[in-house]
Amino acid sequence: MKILILTQPLRNNYGGLLQAYALQQILKSMGHDVVTDRDGTVRSLSLWNRTLRFIYHAIRFYILKDYRYYPYRYLFPSFNKEKKAQKIISINMKRFVDTYIDTIDFFTGNIESLRDKVKHFDAIVVGSDQVWRAPMSDIPTYFLSFTKGIQVKRVAYAASFGTDHLNEYSKTEIGIALECIKLFNAVSVREETGIQLCRDYLKTNAVHVLDPTMLLNKNNYLKLIEDEDRSCSQDILLTYILDRTPEKSTIIEKISNFLHLSPYENGPIKNFSNIVEDNASECIYPSISKWLAGFCDAQFVITDSFHGTVFSILFNKPFVAILNPERGSSRFVSLLSMLHLEDRLITSTSNIDKICRKEIDYKDVNRILSIKKQDSMHFLTNFL
Repeated sequence: MKILILTQPLRNNYGGLLQAYALQQILKSMGHDVVTDRDGTVRSLSLWNRTLRFIYHAIRFYILKDYRYYPYRYLFPSFNKEKKAQKIISINMKRFVDTYIDTIDFFTGNIESLRDKVKHFDAIVVGSDQVWRAPMSDIPTYFLSFTKGIQVKRVAYAASFGTDHLNEYSKTEIGIALECIKLFNAVSVREETGIQLCRDYLKTNAVHVLDPTMLLNKNNYLKLIEDEDRSCSQDILLTYILDRTPEKSTIIEKISNFLHLSPYENGPIKNFSNIVEDNASECIYPSISKWLAGFCDAQFVITDSFHGTVFSILFNKPFVAILNPERGSSRFVSLLSMLHLEDRLITSTSNIDKICRKEIDYKDVNRILSIKKQDSMHFLTNFL
């Protein structure tokens, strides 16, 4: 079967790239011919979605002083002031995509040419990541509105709304989603809350499956770091923090002191901004293999990232996940509740010592993951 995967744009996002890689690997292992859309649907974003993105990024940029979030590109898609610097900081991420993910620039041309392209595929898989979160995605596109009237199998795998409500959707978008989800042959979601959202708002039954990264095992990821020229260390406190704040720095400092481990940041040295300072050379994203190697070598992990949490679990590391509501709390709660690891999710330094002392029963965690993996693979096998 020839399959097209639609997911978030393949850019500077470790979790985003690895979930795309994992889903493609799994589908290929099932015997399918698979390609993934490379650049997403940013060019076709509606004014409503561009405005939502602008507001979100403006808050991050002007109020929270997080200079990765330059807002104007989302109101004006042709804005390319930082294009040169982005090529510099993205060099390792681009290399990973070019090497390990078979891609296609699907969203080019007019709507008629798009519909003609669809006819070359037997199935379209939407997912994973937050493909159904309005500020991040073009809702009509990710609900496959452009495929109306075309004979093609439609499957949502581990699609995520990113939140436990749909107040980010406009009335028009809810109407489109309600209509187009009926086109799908099967719908699965990444969070338990997604089942309720599909039922209550979209009048559709959905099932809960694992994020694609969890369909592969530790050895699959070790193969990606085998050729990495790196020095190994077993004495690091790995930190992977997407949204740095003084409160999170305090948590890191306290755990570092308690465990007598030195913090090691698993990401760029600095967050990039072409507005505040010309620091692109310090903002290069380390390679995917180096990022994975950080989890492999860590004694302990502190992260506010969903996929940082996922890879801590896959590598069976002791960890704490700092709740990151702006990026979607339901993702953390759903995953950790499923694995009986709710106590690893923190918001402050309270009980840090107790959490650090408590060992994680990875025998039980891996048992649960094995069962959920079988269920998730059954979903893909059954509908593809």
